[in-house]
Formats: sequence, C-alpha cells, structure tokens
Amino acid sequence: MLQRAKTVAIYSGSGGVGKTLLATNLAVSLHQQDAGRVLLVDGGHPFPGEAAGLVGLEHTKSLAAMVPLLGRFTPELFGSYVVTTASGLSVVPFVAEVLEARLLTTDVLTKMFELAATAFDLLVVDMPLGVGELTPCILDRSDEVCIVSDCTPTGILRARHCMDYLKSVQVPQDAQYVCVNRAPEHGRTTSDHLTRLLRTRVAATLPDDPLAVLSAVEARVPLLVKAPRHAICKAIDRLGRDIIQRRLGDLRRGGSPRQSGPVAVDEGELRELKGRLHRRLVEEIDLKKGDLGYLNDPVKRQEVRVRAEAKVLALVEEEAGHLQQADIRRRIVKEVLDEALGLGPLEDLLADANVTEIMVNRFDQIYVERSGKLELTDANFLNTAQLRGVIERIVAPLGRRIDEKVPMVDARLKDGSRVNAIIPPLALKGPAVTIRKFSKKLLGVDDLVRLGSLTEQMATFLGAAVQARLNIVISGGTGSGKTTLLNVLASFISDEERIVTLEDSAELQLPQDHVITLESRPPNIEGEGAVTIRDLVRNALRMRPDRIVVGECRGGEALDMLQAMNTGHDGSLTTVHANTPRDALSRLETMALMAGLELPSQAICDQIASAVNLIVQQIRLQDGSRRITHITEVSGIEGTTFTSADVFVFRQTGIAPDGTVYGQFVPTGYVPGFVDGLARRGIKIPREIFLHQTA
Repeated sequence: MLQRAKTVAIYSGSGGVGKTLLATNLAVSLHQQDAGRVLLVDGGHPFPGEAAGLVGLEHTKSLAAMVPLLGRFTPELFGSYVVTTASGLSVVPFVAEVLEARLLTTDVLTKMFELAATAFDLLVVDMPLGVGELTPCILDRSDEVCIVSDCTPTGILRARHCMDYLKSVQVPQDAQYVCVNRAPEHGRTTSDHLTRLLRTRVAATLPDDPLAVLSAVEARVPLLVKAPRHAICKAIDRLGRDIIQRRLGDLRRGGSPRQSGPVAVDEGELRELKGRLHRRLVEEIDLKKGDLGYLNDPVKRQEVRVRAEAKVLALVEEEAGHLQQADIRRRIVKEVLDEALGLGPLEDLLADANVTEIMVNRFDQIYVERSGKLELTDANFLNTAQLRGVIERIVAPLGRRIDEKVPMVDARLKDGSRVNAIIPPLALKGPAVTIRKFSKKLLGVDDLVRLGSLTEQMATFLGAAVQARLNIVISGGTGSGKTTLLNVLASFISDEERIVTLEDSAELQLPQDHVITLESRPPNIEGEGAVTIRDLVRNALRMRPDRIVVGECRGGEALDMLQAMNTGHDGSLTTVHANTPRDALSRLETMALMAGLELPSQAICDQIASAVNLIVQQIRLQDGSRRITHITEVSGIEGTTFTSADVFVFRQTGIAPDGTVYGQFVPTGYVPGFVDGLARRGIKIPREIFLHQTA
C-alpha cells in the first residue's frame, strides 16, 4: 500500500547550526504554498519544545505520551495529539518534558509515521541531533534528508560525517542534500564552492542575519511570518517549492520509491549475494576462521566490526549497485556482518523477546519455541561451514574447543543463555545447536498466578513451606519451567540468610543480596581440571550456608545433597527430571546409587524419606502452558515403598478447538502433617486452603 505523505527529515551532527530554524520555517513555507496538509514533527529530543517555541506553541501532549495507548491507537486519537497554530500549521512533539525522553520508543515512532501518512501530505521532521536510538527509524521512513551546516571548517567536517552515516544506513545519495546556514553574502563561499567542499548537492544557502532571526525567536513567531520578504525566507521558499515539485513528480510516478511498501526480491539471489559478500569479506579483511582472539577483547572486536562494516558497504556498492531499496541494502549489510562476525541468523532470534528456545537441527532448519509451542522459522545459515564457524565463535571466548575429539560442548552466551552444540561424527545430519535463552525479566509468584501455573492458595502454601525451611524438590520434564519455579520459590527465602547456589550453567537470578553463585567446570583439552556439581556440593558445606540451592541433580551429587539436608541444612531446594512425584523419588534413589559408595538401597531410601518434605511436579501441557500438577508431601517409608500424599492437584477437564487445555487446581482435602508445627513457629497457613472442592 502506497503511503501518501512525503517525509523530509532535517538533520545535523551538532547543535547551533540552525536545524530547528530551518525545519520550522520550511514547514510554514510548505503550508503557505498550499502543499497540502503539512505536519511539523518537533524532534527536540531529549529537550522539548524547541520547534514548537519557534512557532509560538505550548505543548501538553507528545508522542512519548502515546506509549501506554500504542495498542489501541487510532487516527482519531492520534489527531488529538496534534496541535494547530493560528495559521493552520499542524505540530506534534516527540516529548513535552525532559523526563518523557526515556519513554519514547521506535515502536511509537513507527506507529506515528503510519498514522501521519494517511492524515497528512507532507511531514517535516526536526530530527534529534547526531546518532541516537531513534535516528535509524526516522531516516528509514524519510524520503529526503536535508543536512544543515554552516560555513565553518568544523561545520563542513560534521556535515561530511553526517553524510558518511547516512551512507552507512543506506540512505540513497540522491535522497540527501545540504542546506548551508549563515552563508556570507559576499566572498568566495558560493553554492558551487560549497558543493565541492561538501561533495554533495547544496540545495539552499541561507544568508547570515542573526538580528532578524533573534527578533523572530523573541516574538515566538516564524521568521516567514514576521519578515516574509527577508532573504532567508526567500531561500527557504525556494527550497519548499523544490520539495513540492519532487512531491508532484513522485505522485505522477505512483509514489515515492522509499515509501512504496515492500519490494519483491528474489530470496535465492539475495542468498547468493550474501554468500559472495561473506567470502570476499573474510578474504579482504583477513579474518581467518581460526583466529578468534579478537572475541575476548571488546576494543578489538569493535575495531574489527567497524572495519568490516566499511568493507561490506563498499562491496555492496560494487556487487549490488542495482539494489537501491534502503531496507534491502541495510538488511544485506546486517546479515553479512552477523554471519562473518556474529551468530548469523541466530542474532535476530536471540533479540526476539518472544522466543524462549532456539533449536538448530541443521544449517537450513531452525526451530524456535514461542509461548510454549515449536515453530519452524524462515531463518537459515548459508551452509554447514558457516554454522560450524558460529559454534566456534561461541565456545572460543570460553576457552573451550569443539572438534572430532571433543564433538559436543556446553557453553553460555554473554547474556547468560545456555548453549549445547554437537557436531559430526555424533550428529549425522551436520552440526546441531540448542540455545535456552536467558530470561531478562525475572518472573515473580504473582506472574505465575496470572499465567495460570498455580493458584494464590498454592502460592501461599509454597511460600510458607520455603519460609519454614522445608526441603523441596521440583520435578518435571525438559522445558517444563523447573528453573523458573525454582527462582520463584527461592525468592521466599529471607534476606538475612546466606544462600549458596550450585549449577552447571548459571541461570538462577535470586533477588537477595547474600547469594554465592557457583558453577561447575568441564575438563580442559587434556581432560583435566573438571569440577562437578558433586564437588561444589561438598565445598558448599564448608561455606557456612543457610540454604543450598542446586539448579539440577543429575548424578551422584544427589547423595551429597540428601546428606546435607539430613545434617542441619534444612530448606534446601533442587530440581530433577521426572514425570511424576513418585518417579522423582525413584530418580533420586537411582542418582544416589550413582555416587558409587555401594550403600544398600534401603539406606538410600531412608535418607530420601527423611530429607525430602515436598515434591512440586511441573509439566508443560500440549498447548504450551506450564502447570503445577501436584504438590505432594513425602510422609515416610514403609520397607522400600515411599508413603506420600497429594496436597494440591491439577485436573484437566478438556481441550478447546484451538488446542487450549482446560482444567482446574483443586486441594485434595489432605492437610500435611507439618502444618501444626508451622503454626507453633508463627508461620500460619489458612486451613481453608486445604478444603476439598468438587468440580
């Protein structure tokens, strides 16, 4: 769908060159010349009201104020944020006050451009200075970019820097020009001379008359209104007429080439192009696959990326000069850099907040998990060699290696995401990678209640159990949410207690201050230096812990954990892989036997029955939702058979046509034996939460 509005961005690399003066008066000129419906976008970010002040407006609303309303923003609602001057010029500011600056996002700007494009014919954007988070969003949606400069050497140098930046974000050369402010009326500084100095087209020169400008500023009226015959105003009017003529030309051709919507491209051709660019980049900047030392040095890493970006821009111009669409060229540059220096197609998936897990089955098949459901993505690597290179870039900074002798590895990305990689000969279809993304948002118990993982009554019970220092085992399958639940339960621990966490890959994010985080270590290249979870459990006992939290019991460390629970370290938490509470007990028994101490099975079972108080069973249902299906008390043992009783259960009642699972959490009516003891210690659990309910 063609956008109606033509957008002109007024840009500069530094303040004080007249950018806002030009933007406001150009908007007035376009309005006076009947160019259609003109909107002045006051981008005085983070300082508000500069352009508005020049046209005599006081703003009470801003684009930043739209953030809470973004999901239901309509053209009518957007119109209420637009202020109109006495002459009829429409104005909308980025921010109304300085504190709003942090609220403004690219999502809001994108929505603004979408709505403004249907309500106005011309947009004049007074851009923020320099390069900021919002700059690419504005430039991407601008048909023309006017760089404002003055005649000083510094001004000309900064204008050149602006042009270099515009080139890097794929703004076409013919879509940018310069307006020189404060040009002397006499002397050798002519438009032709400035064109040679700036190496681009000078569209307008504004004479230097500070008194006239100051007089208009003090009067809070545009110069074009106060002194319409002034030479500055005449130059701005000429610039406005040129813009109108280009607008008419765009309409005759069927719309602006930069705002004509998505352009169909041959994806196969793009893949071939990216492959050629990738190969030439690696060759020309001598970035050898095995030379990954720069990854550990942030300064060198940035130097390599800047050098590589400049080279890719040149190669794109050489190899694909026919591709004029800015979004396509920008996409190519980003993807080639990601492939050569980053994690390739994984970069965008890692940045997607809705993706919780990434599964690379082979170079051309990548699945993700969104909202608990698996989806096949369109993303893929160029070939197996590129995928292998990405794996090496992940493990190299950690001092790990992956080759035929060590064909599988566990690693962690800088953001904490957990990575498992495996290569041939073990992986028959080529290298495979699984990434469990690190959650940047720490979920609390209220979030789990809201998401339907448990009820408030269950949360109250579990919180009291943690505070009462009961030993709790969280049981569930892969991806069932065990670690998230462990985080939530651990948050109930008092700030006055010393917590020691033990994990293979550090994922726990506890809010308390007094937390010691320990992580196991695999063996080095020589097969030495391994530190297991079992080693960490033993060491943790010497660290005067009030609580021991083991991210996951997988082997012989289970026995050490049980012994710790039975020797004064109450209130410990851990997780195990099991499908039911009873399976969890059997799993603990099996893992304890893996310790190799040849203890009789009965002794181990007695240890488990004495140590474990509660088992919390978590599952992932077929609709992707996660539920606590059982909260079970372990009450004892009879022979080699554990005795237990469910306190709360989840009963599934049906499945909707869209796959949504229906069910309800119900108390069984069983009151755990430890509840009376908790009451005597001042930890009260309302008895009514245990009352049996019928469906």
